[in-house]
Amino acid sequence: MTVRSESSVSANASDEAIAASTEHENLGSKSGPTSALETEISVLSDPSSDSPQPLDKVCPKCSVRTRTAGAFCPQCGAPYAGHRRGFKVSRRVILIILAVLVVVGAAVGILVSVQHTNQLNAEKAAAVQAADVARKREADAAKTAADAAASADAAAAAKATKDDAERAVRAIIVKALEGSVLKDAKSRVTDGTLMGPISSASCTPVGGGSTDDLTAITGTFECIAVNKTDADGSSSGYRFSGTANWNDGSYS
Repeated sequence: MTVRSESSVSANASDEAIAASTEHENLGSKSGPTSALETEISVLSDPSSDSPQPLDKVCPKCSVRTRTAGAFCPQCGAPYAGHRRGFKVSRRVILIILAVLVVVGAAVGILVSVQHTNQLNAEKAAAVQAADVARKREADAAKTAADAAASADAAAAAKATKDDAERAVRAIIVKALEGSVLKDAKSRVTDGTLMGPISSASCTPVGGGSTDDLTAITGTFECIAVNKTDADGSSSGYRFSGTANWNDGSYS
């Protein structure tokens, strides 16, 4: 019985030693992470440390927000610098943007159309004004030409009237000259110098002269005092010469 007790005690002691050793190892294995966490906490709490300061970070995998200076998510262990989710734009936002672009494009189109219309209206107004100015100039030119023509016509008519009056005066002077030749010839028939009867007298310009040459100051005429008329209508008589001064209306 005594031997069995010692064996039992010895076995129990051996089991306790093994359990104690196993527990010590477990405690040792657990103390590693705890010591590391304590070290990280002490570093984060020390403001003079050169380690990076903690920041609010969102895990790209589990989406948990954590304030940490580490490079891995304390929740799931995923790295913060890993793949990030792309920015997604909702269909509604896209439609709103498209609607805004359409409105802006329509507004720009309307503005361009209004400016184009205003430009066309301005060009039309300028063209109408230029046409009015051109028509006025043409009307003024036509009126000036008409006035000049009327003035020229009036001057020509006045000159023609004056020339006709001058020719009439010269014709009267010629008639007076012919009357003077007829009177002189009849007086000479009475004196017996010429043979009568003297029926008429006529005077004709000589040397290319003419009563229509209003530039001439005087005119020279050859006159005939008719005392015989033949059956063929020809006549003969005594010749006289005379000179008429158109300026003072005298003759000799």
